[in-house]
Amino acid sequence: MKFETMINILFDMLSKKTVQAKYLAQKYGICTRTVIRYITCLELAGVPIYATRGRNGGYRIMDTFRLSSTFMTVKEFEQVINSLSSIVQSVPDKALSSAINKLKATVKPEYGGFDIKSGNLIIDGGPWGDTVGYKAKLQVIEESLNDNRELFIRYHDRNGAISERVVEPHVIVFKQGIWYIYAYCHLRNEFRFFKTGRIEIANILNTKFTRRDLSKKELPLDFWHNSVKAERVVMEIDKTVASDVEEWLGIENVKQENGKYIADVSLPFDDGLVSKIMSYSSGIKVLSPDALKDKIKATALAVASKYQ
Repeated sequence: MKFETMINILFDMLSKKTVQAKYLAQKYGICTRTVIRYITCLELAGVPIYATRGRNGGYRIMDTFRLSSTFMTVKEFEQVINSLSSIVQSVPDKALSSAINKLKATVKPEYGGFDIKSGNLIIDGGPWGDTVGYKAKLQVIEESLNDNRELFIRYHDRNGAISERVVEPHVIVFKQGIWYIYAYCHLRNEFRFFKTGRIEIANILNTKFTRRDLSKKELPLDFWHNSVKAERVVMEIDKTVASDVEEWLGIENVKQENGKYIADVSLPFDDGLVSKIMSYSSGIKVLSPDALKDKIKATALAVASKYQ
């Protein structure tokens, strides 16, 4: 705890010109004598700190001091800050915003107000069109998670069934372009994944919950295997849609063989897969399995019958 507080005090001084001991004591819930002791430890570690007297006095780090250049290059700082900022745009988070400000404070003066020029990552998990409501929903979920307060949701499943549930959000997951919450569901008495896009209403309740022990290794991130059978699917892909299919399956799963584009990959075999393949019109020809070929034929005939 002492080390963590000292590091936070260091970043506070890096991000502000002058910091008062009283402010640091109130912020970290310690006495001013402890603050002074921590600052002395930082000085002994080689951080050039000096005190200024007067009404607006306090502790300040010399302008020439920066973290070691081996910590990160300016370009690395820009990439990290840009990436984190993109995440904050989708899921507002106070702690993450604070971390971004602290990272910015470590950059040399000539880069202190830099524009992100080298960043190339933008994350927007919202649907096409107006995403304001979608992002507001993510913000509500994040607030519920941070405050350990139960969340009431009205949820639409893939089959059109609507249910109202009280859940305990534990983590937000971004997987294959879709935001999920992993939450303990009181209706089912077990942990479940919920697609954020299928949540119609999300209201934070006053009821607090105690977070259950959960590690990243325990997260069933291959969760579609739990409800849908995975099948090995081989497809021949027309050149006109090859780029789009590469984005869907990953470029490493689309190979050129004898002048043709072939994809050989394990996929969840459900109606969603049929719809996805048919969205490419005649650009994809399923070679196997036969059951998937038959299902696509039947679906295509059913669509054609509506126009006869």
